[in-house]
Amino acid sequence: MTRVFRSLGLAVASVLLLSGTVFAASPHQIGSTSVTVSGNSLTISASIAGLGNVPSATFDLSGTIDVSSRCYTRSGNKPQAANKQETINVAASGDFPVRNGRTNVSFTVSPISTLTCPPGQRVVIESATYDLTISGEGVTINASGSF
Repeated sequence: MTRVFRSLGLAVASVLLLSGTVFAASPHQIGSTSVTVSGNSLTISASIAGLGNVPSATFDLSGTIDVSSRCYTRSGNKPQAANKQETINVAASGDFPVRNGRTNVSFTVSPISTLTCPPGQRVVIESATYDLTISGEGVTINASGSF
């Protein structure tokens, strides 16, 4: 009889320990989403916590970036050519290391303009709007704005 109670006790303890691990994961964003532009690239970053005891987590980036770009001379003058308007469709995926249930997710979209300038000129992003979503592991983060 003692053997039955001991086995039953071990089984209950095992279930409780395993269920505690399952309930410990509660993914959520920490802080705010960061969107930065450098040259012809856009980087979006977010910090995610509550992922549990896993070695890595997979996240996806999707959405669009509407860009208005133009060629400029080295001296900063605008040639008479018109601006180029385009929409960049974004679709990326990545695995990010998790430490103590937390990871930092960062995606870089480059180039955000496909404009090609003649020799001696460079692409300048004059304006852009973005509507992007980071999703995965039970978290969805929407980021939209303009620059």
